[in-house]
Order: sequence, then structure tokens, then C-alpha cells
Amino acid sequence: MQDRSRPWFCVSHGMTVDTLAGKVPASVFLTAVTYSEERSRDWRGWLSEEERSCIASFGAEKRRREFVAGRAAARRLLADRLDTQPEEVPLRRAKDDAVDVEGTDWQVSIAHSGPHAIAACARHRVGVDLEHIQPRDPDVARFLFAPEDRVLVEELPYDSSTALILCWALKEAVLKARRTGFRTSPKDIHLSVQPEKNKAVAAIENEPQWGISFEKLSGYWGTVASPQR
Repeated sequence: MQDRSRPWFCVSHGMTVDTLAGKVPASVFLTAVTYSEERSRDWRGWLSEEERSCIASFGAEKRRREFVAGRAAARRLLADRLDTQPEEVPLRRAKDDAVDVEGTDWQVSIAHSGPHAIAACARHRVGVDLEHIQPRDPDVARFLFAPEDRVLVEELPYDSSTALILCWALKEAVLKARRTGFRTSPKDIHLSVQPEKNKAVAAIENEPQWGISFEKLSGYWGTVASPQR
């Protein structure tokens, strides 16, 4: 059993989340995994029939690998929280396409990018995102921001692509925590970012605010959103 008094992190093969885990609230737990064919043979043995059927529906091998890594991260993390084996963790696909931990009060969020996957869990709403830091089309800002908010990319102390990707990851973590995904426009989320603290606050009209922690992880932005306290 892990120490439940602080965020737990797993030193994965290829990506670690210890620096990010040190910034999230104590009620949030994190882990990361990096895909390999050798490890995936064990991970696939953890999957439920529902998950195996889901994998079989994917046409692209890349999508199958992402799914396996994401569920492996979630199962590994929750197995410790539930004091059980990864294959016994009761993950179920929810009607809103999020993932439920059936019969428990735990909530889980999963993100993947490239060969890496991150999972976060808590006994309250939580959302996680992982985005590769690489050049992006600046026009993404038109999708991401209301016109009055686009100046944020220029104000952050990063190059334009790095800042844009961070804002995307911050907003997507909130959308995952709300369990709406992009059914809610990211333009409705207004960010206040403190880069010196690796913290941000997200505000949506007529809703409680969200606190977000972020960190650079091996060339990726990792973000975790939870209700602001």
C-alpha cells in the first residue's frame, strides 16, 4: 500500500510525474506509463471484456496502443487506492464517454500523447491532460480563445507554440474534469495563469472556479484540474 497522506507518483519507464504530483492537491493521485510491446502484454491481461471489445473496434494500431496505455495507467493507479489487483479495478465506460470507477466514490481521468499516458484519480472531480510541445498552427487560438483572451499567449514567458499548447492543455484538463469535453466550447473558459508557481485558475460564467497545476514532463505539458478550494 502507498502512503495515502500525499499524492502518489509512479516512476514509469520513460516518463515520470513526480514534479507534477508535488504541485497537485493532496486529494489527487497521479501515475504515468510509457508504452512498449513487452509491457503491453501484461497490460492487456488487465482489461475487461468491455475494454477488449473497444480495442477491437479501433482501425488504427496507434489508437489501440493509446487505449491500452491509458487503461494500464488508470488500473495501476486505482489498484493501489482500492487495495486490489489492476485487473479487478471496476472501470466502466460512462454514457458521457468518460470512465467510471463503478461502485466506488473515486473519479478518474486519463490522457495520452505519443507513447505516454497519465491517469489522475480523486474522490472529487478531476481532469488530466498531456500535450506534446511542438509547433502548432497559430490559428488554433481562434478555436481556443474568445477574442479578448487571445493576448494570454503573448503574455506567457514561453515561445508562442509552447504557450499555446499550455493553454490548450489547461483548458482540456478542465473540460475533462467537467466531463463535457469539447461539447463545451473552450472559449467559455477564461484562464488566469501564474507561470512562476505552475498554477492556473479557470473560470466559467456562473460556475465555481477550477484550480489547475501544470508541469513540463519530458517535452510534454502535463496538466491536472480539480475544483478550486
